[in-house]
Amino acid sequence: MGEPLMPEGKLDVAAAVSFHSELTARIGQDVIIDCEKVTQIGALCLQTCLAAAREARRNQTLFKMINVSDPVLVQLTSMGFTPETLAEGTT
Repeated sequence: MGEPLMPEGKLDVAAAVSFHSELTARIGQDVIIDCEKVTQIGALCLQTCLAAAREARRNQTLFKMINVSDPVLVQLTSMGFTPETLAEGTT
């Protein structure tokens, strides 16, 4: 298993391009996103996570979000996801 991806701050529109690049670089590898330092997650970065989770399922690799703070968990659930359902790559 590789090193966790450790984004910081807001995963919003401004962070989407670099976040997508970081996830794309891990295609074919296990992806663990350590959300300890994430303060917010927006719909575009959530969609990027969903695409990465689906790609991980296709490649039979792991996709997991860990250390999700309560505020980020609230944001995920308001958009219809939890870290577990996101890892499943389903809507």
